[in-house]
Amino acid sequence: MVFADFPFLRYLVFFILGILLYPLFGWVTLEGLSLVLGFSWFFYLSITIYVEKNRLFSEISWVFPLLAYLQLVLAGMLFSHLRDFQNNPDHLIHSVEKMDGYLALVIGQDEAKPNSTANRLLLKKTIVGGEIKNKKGEILVYHRSDTALLPGDFIWVWGHPQTIPGPTNPYEFDYQQFTIRQGVAHRHFIGERFEILGTVPDFPIEAFFINLRAKIMERFEVLFQDTRAIQIANALLLGQKKSLDRELSEAYATAGAMHVLAVSGLHVGIVYGFFFLWIKPYRLERRRRILYLSGIILLIWGYALLTGMSPSVMRAATMFSLMALAQMKSRSPSIFNAIALSALILLLYDPNLIYAVGFQLSYIALLGILLIQPFLVKIWQPKYRILDYCWQISTVAVAAQLATFPLSAYYFHIFPSYFLISNLVAIPGAFLIMSIGVPFMLFSNISIIGPSLAFLTERVIKQFNNLVLGIQYLPGSRLSGIYLETQEVFLYFGFMGLILWLCHRPHKLLLWGIVFGFFLVGLFRLVYQPLKQSKNILTVYHLDKGIAMDYRQYEALFVFDKADISAISYKVLPHRERFGVEKKYSLKAFEKENKQVVLLPNGAILPFSEDDVELVNMSFYPHGINAWMERKWVPVSISDSISVNPTAYRLVFD
Repeated sequence: MVFADFPFLRYLVFFILGILLYPLFGWVTLEGLSLVLGFSWFFYLSITIYVEKNRLFSEISWVFPLLAYLQLVLAGMLFSHLRDFQNNPDHLIHSVEKMDGYLALVIGQDEAKPNSTANRLLLKKTIVGGEIKNKKGEILVYHRSDTALLPGDFIWVWGHPQTIPGPTNPYEFDYQQFTIRQGVAHRHFIGERFEILGTVPDFPIEAFFINLRAKIMERFEVLFQDTRAIQIANALLLGQKKSLDRELSEAYATAGAMHVLAVSGLHVGIVYGFFFLWIKPYRLERRRRILYLSGIILLIWGYALLTGMSPSVMRAATMFSLMALAQMKSRSPSIFNAIALSALILLLYDPNLIYAVGFQLSYIALLGILLIQPFLVKIWQPKYRILDYCWQISTVAVAAQLATFPLSAYYFHIFPSYFLISNLVAIPGAFLIMSIGVPFMLFSNISIIGPSLAFLTERVIKQFNNLVLGIQYLPGSRLSGIYLETQEVFLYFGFMGLILWLCHRPHKLLLWGIVFGFFLVGLFRLVYQPLKQSKNILTVYHLDKGIAMDYRQYEALFVFDKADISAISYKVLPHRERFGVEKKYSLKAFEKENKQVVLLPNGAILPFSEDDVELVNMSFYPHGINAWMERKWVPVSISDSISVNPTAYRLVFD
C-alpha cells in the first residue's frame, strides 16, 4: 500500500490538521482566513502557469504539493470557523441582557430523565423589556409537563436560559465542551412554564422520521412484554440507547458487545447487503442498475435518518452510498479512498465530528479491520467451514480491539476480557434480530403479521440478552481502571503504524524504531507515574449536595464520602481512580466542639461542613492550595477557610 495511491486519504489528513489547528487560531477572522486561502490559491495558479510556460517543473516540483496541502489546512480552519457558533454576533452566547421569555421551535423528541423530560429548542425570538430581538442558538430544556413536546411545535417559554457550566472537579466529564461541539451552549429548566402556540414545518423530513421513530417505539411498547427486550429493540434497531437501564448497559459494555447496540456499519451493511441477496446490480443493464442503486441509497439514508444520524451511521451511509455510485458505472472503488472521502464529506458538513467519540471509534475500528485482520487470518487456515466462520469473526474482533483499545481506554477506562466470545454471539445475533426486526418495523400495524413478527423478535432478543448477560458473570470479565494519557494514545497508534509498515516492508531500521518507541512508553510510565504520587495531597471535591474528599499519600488513598452514590460516581471517581493506587482506606470523621472534623493521616484535624473547610486551626498547614478553574489547577491565596460550592480544591502538604 502506497500513500500516494490514495489521494482522498492525503486530502483528509491535511484537512483534519486544519480542524485541529483551528482552536489555536480562533482569533483569526473569517476575512483573514479567506484572504490567506485566496492568496495561496492565486499563487498556486500563477506558479502553475509560469512553470508550464517555462517548462521548469522538475526544478520546483516540491512547491506544488506544499501549496496544495497548505490550502487543505486553511480549508479545515475555514470550515471550522464557519461552523463555530461563537463567531455569530447574533448568537445567544453573546447576549448579556436577561430576557423575559423567548419563542422557539422544538427540534427533538422528548427524552425521559429521572426527574424531568429533556428536549432541544431552536431559538427564534427573544423578548427583553417588551422589545423583540432576533437571536440564534439551540437550548437544551427540561420540562415537567404532561403535554409532550413534538418536533415542529412552536412554543413560548417564560424565563432566561443559563449557560451550561464547565466541570468543577478534575477529570470530571466535560459536559459543557460536549454540548458546545454539538452546537448547544445553554440549558433551561422550564418546568411547566411554556405554552405551545402551534406547529411550524421548518424541518419536515427530519420531523417525519422522528415521529415515525416514536410510532415504532410505541409499537415495541404495545407488542413486547419484556422491558429489557424493548430497550434492546430501541437501541439495536433504532439507535436509541438512552432508554437502556444502567445494569443492562454495564452488562453489554462488560461483555464487549456494546457496539451492536450502536447502529453503525454492521447494521447499515446488513440493510445494504439484504438487497444484494435478491438482485445483483452488475447483472442489470445501465439504466435499471442506476435506478436500483439509487433506490438503495435512498433507503440507506432513510434508515440513517430513522436511527438519529449518529456519526457511525453517517459514516456507514456515506461509504455505502459512494460504493453504490461507483457500482453504477460497474467500478470497484478503492475501499481506502471511499473511507477517506466519506470522512471528508462528513467533516465538510460538520468539522466538530472529529471530536465525537463515535466518529473516532467508527473509523479507527474500520481501518483496524482492513489493515490488521488480513495478517491475522493468515495465521491459521481452518479446513472446516464452521471453524473458518468463527475464525473470521474472531480475527475481525481482535483487529477492531487492537485498533480501538487506546481510545476505549482513554474515554471509558475498561477492557472486556471475553470480547472474542461475545462477538461470536453478538454479530450473528444482531444479524438475526435485524432480519426479523426490520420487517416487523415495516409491517407492525398489520393485524396478523405484526404480532407474529413481534413475538419472534422479542424471543430472539431475550435469548440474545441471556447470552450477553451470562458473559458478565464469568471470572475476570472486565478490566477497569485503565487510564491512558493523550501522549500514550498517540504513541500507541505510532507503534501500530510502525508494526504494520514493518509487516508490509520488513526493514531492520523500522524494527529498531519500534523497540525504541516501546522503551519511551516504559520510561514515560516509570517516571511520570511516581511523580503523580510523590506528594501528600488532600482533594476536596465540589458536589451539589454532601461532601467528598480524599487524601493521597504515595501509593495509599484515604477517602471520605458523605454524598449520593451517583454524584460520587460522576464527579469524584474519574479523578480518584486515575492514579491507580494499590491501597484504599477510609478517613475517620467525628464531632468535636459541635463541629464535624476529619482526621488526616498526617495528624492534621480538619473541621468541615457541606459548604466549606476550615484551615485556621490545622496543626499541619498546607504549603499550597489550588482551585480547579478553566479545566486546570490554579494556585490561590491561602485563607482561613475554603468554600467548596464553586469548585474543587487541592491542598498540598510536605
